[in-house]
Amino acid sequence: MEVEKRIVVNEGMKLPIGYRFHPTEQELILHYLLPKAFASPLPSSIIPVFDLFFSHPLTFPGDQKEKQRYFFCKKRDVSSNEHRIKISSGDGYWKPIGKERPIIACGKTFGIRRTLAFYETNKSSSNCNKTKWSMTEYCLAGFASAKVFGEWAVYNVYERKGSKGRKQSKSREGDAEELSCVHHFMVGSDHETGPPPPSPPTSPDE
Repeated sequence: MEVEKRIVVNEGMKLPIGYRFHPTEQELILHYLLPKAFASPLPSSIIPVFDLFFSHPLTFPGDQKEKQRYFFCKKRDVSSNEHRIKISSGDGYWKPIGKERPIIACGKTFGIRRTLAFYETNKSSSNCNKTKWSMTEYCLAGFASAKVFGEWAVYNVYERKGSKGRKQSKSREGDAEELSCVHHFMVGSDHETGPPPPSPPTSPDE
């Protein structure tokens, strides 16, 4: 069937027309970032690996018309003196804005979220102009970050509309079940089977 066809673009999966990848913060960290950090199988190849700190956001892979795009990338620390992350191409830099916020389930922190804004190099002066490009960085934290391979993070890239940036959808439903799953994954037998698959959708009648 036509709807079942998948096209791999830039190491990521292109969904059929009409489909959108819209995970909650808990799903993004527990079912994608956590297995990525442990080099375990992922639920799908929907999130590509790309160095977001190499070039201007306009050059990022994927459909520019999409309101949000997700990428795996190794985390970069801000410079101690300038409080920014310069991109390799010299077109500007990413600057953290606001405070880092924990992602909590059942009273336990298993992730950290921070927002970065992109400042573009002004060709006619030495200053940089703040653009509408922003991205939310999700990192593992607490017990979920123990003994992981590399400093992987997952990023949600988007363009702000007006003065308000896009807010990541949150879900508190099933927190206990999700946390139980990640505990099982963390203390399992050398992570041979990887994290559990996402829970099946419930019936509207339940």
